[in-house]
Amino acid sequence: MVFGSFDKDELLDRVDDDIEFLEESVEMLEEDAPPLLEQIRSAINGGDAAALVAPAHTLKGMLSNFCSTTAEQLARELEERGRDGRVGDDSGAVVDSLAEAYESLRAELRSLVAGRR
Repeated sequence: MVFGSFDKDELLDRVDDDIEFLEESVEMLEEDAPPLLEQIRSAINGGDAAALVAPAHTLKGMLSNFCSTTAEQLARELEERGRDGRVGDDSGAVVDSLAEAYESLRAELRSLVAGRR
């Protein structure tokens, strides 16, 4: 069942219904995602395709762990743009959408954890 921006059932299955582990994972996401988003923005603003690839790839992997298809796809799009040397176009809008998707995911994960305590 998709719970807003992620598949709740799949996520709970992945963590074996271990809410403590999930909470620790969410804390790591909250710690690591904002700097990665900033690195992505910086690469786009500087027109540096090579610098876009690593943070977008890392964030994509993190988001996939939380069964967040939309956010993961946006990060994948940015990674591909970096690999293809396409940092112009509407990459700024894509990173804005990614940041919004991350914030929604973060809030929904916090709600899930709080509701399971």
